Amino acid sequence: MLLIADTRNSFKLRLVLTFILLGIALTFLMTNHAWAEENTVQNSLTSMFNPENIQTNTYNDPTYNFSILPPHGWIPVSQTNQSDSALVVFANENQNSNANFAIYFYQGKPISNVVLSTPDNQILNLAISKLFDSSKYVVYQKNIQRFSDGFVIQAVISENKTTQNSPITEEFSFWLNDGRQYFLVMVSSQNSFYQNAADFERSVYTFYVEPKPTTSINIPSWIKNDAKWWSVGTISDQTFVSGIQYMIKNGIIVIPSTITSTNQSPQIPSWIKNSAGWWASGQISDNDFVKGIQYLVSNGIIKVG
Repeated sequence: MLLIADTRNSFKLRLVLTFILLGIALTFLMTNHAWAEENTVQNSLTSMFNPENIQTNTYNDPTYNFSILPPHGWIPVSQTNQSDSALVVFANENQNSNANFAIYFYQGKPISNVVLSTPDNQILNLAISKLFDSSKYVVYQKNIQRFSDGFVIQAVISENKTTQNSPITEEFSFWLNDGRQYFLVMVSSQNSFYQNAADFERSVYTFYVEPKPTTSINIPSWIKNDAKWWSVGTISDQTFVSGIQYMIKNGIIVIPSTITSTNQSPQIPSWIKNSAGWWASGQISDNDFVKGIQYLVSNGIIKVG
């Protein structure tokens, strides 16, 4: 994703570690109630997403349910449906002011009331400390904004040992109450950072994520045993998939209509196994669990027909 090809893997690794570390940070918030001071959430908060953007957004990802209007002249240079890598990367294709930005997705736990009642500055400071190692990165700017459906963290950083050829990174992290997390990360050459950042931020304001479906899905409670056993490794992926296939074909689980991919991906993302465990323990709803099954069907991991 970075401007220099051989730095892409290291930055991708940093993003993966970012998800893990910030997940640990939020888990700390969830389990240490001393952090939860007086509730700071205001009843007047609005959604972080403007539904009117749907009419103008030109890039849509039906698998991860988001759309965006890329900056003018920026084109997609890579796309994937794998949650452990960039879902899409846009580049400005300008040799004199190189920049690109990528969108990442991570499925985490729903945000608890403990986190929602934690003051913004505490969430921001803890998140930044976990996201960016102060021995490696300089944080030039950091902000947090709370919405009715979650919060957004923004940061501008560079490596400590910055030279005139080192890129600067701006990152927006969207944390939805339902556990979905979207990371929009722009990397720019220094000489054109302010112009590229302005283009990137205008694009970020068009980012839209569809709400999770509210349609009630009836799943027999006994199926939770399979989900629990699978989440802890008692049964194999294939055993779990075979059970889901049987239940879909026999109408035990009804999957809302979805587009089935012709590409078969044998690997089940770890976040789906996490979701199965959370569903089995009652931490997420039937609809959230079925969303993971939809992902497996649409990506060819589970064959229905």
